[in-house]
Amino acid sequence: MILAKTPRGVWGGDVGGFGSGQWMTRDARWTVEQSFVLSISSLRQAIRPGAYGWITWDWPNGGKSWVGLSVSQDADTPIITLQYRWRNQEDIRIPVRLQATSINSGGKRWWFMCPLIVDGVRCGRRVGKLYLPPGARYFGCRKCHDLTYRSSEEAHQRERLLAAIQRETGWRATSPP
Repeated sequence: MILAKTPRGVWGGDVGGFGSGQWMTRDARWTVEQSFVLSISSLRQAIRPGAYGWITWDWPNGGKSWVGLSVSQDADTPIITLQYRWRNQEDIRIPVRLQATSINSGGKRWWFMCPLIVDGVRCGRRVGKLYLPPGARYFGCRKCHDLTYRSSEEAHQRERLLAAIQRETGWRATSPP
């Protein structure tokens, strides 16, 4: 199991990838769009013991980041081990258990079991995607990393602006008749 909590409020510059470069304070929550994303649907064909490979991400500056994947089996449970280098300082290996559910057409749908422990509680949430937001060390689910969606942040930003205008001016928006 992995003990982790996403450090909120910090961002590594994008020159060398996640976690490198200049640090600056950040007030907003990280979004899923700012994170590396591993989707179980993209790994569907590789879920068999002995399978291995990697996933790469291209950066706008021409750099690349990668995560190695290998599949093993513990009893009847497949485990995908993620391997990557964090901030060019530490080699990370995360075992992520998988769980299958039956689908109506007779096949299986695979899920990641979130490997993180947050505030002393093991997550174990069944999810289709794992995220690695800026500054985070380990992949985990959206809830553990307290991620939001860009569209949600933008909508809430407009709501906060409207609320501030209403407080300052006493003006109230009304719906058309």
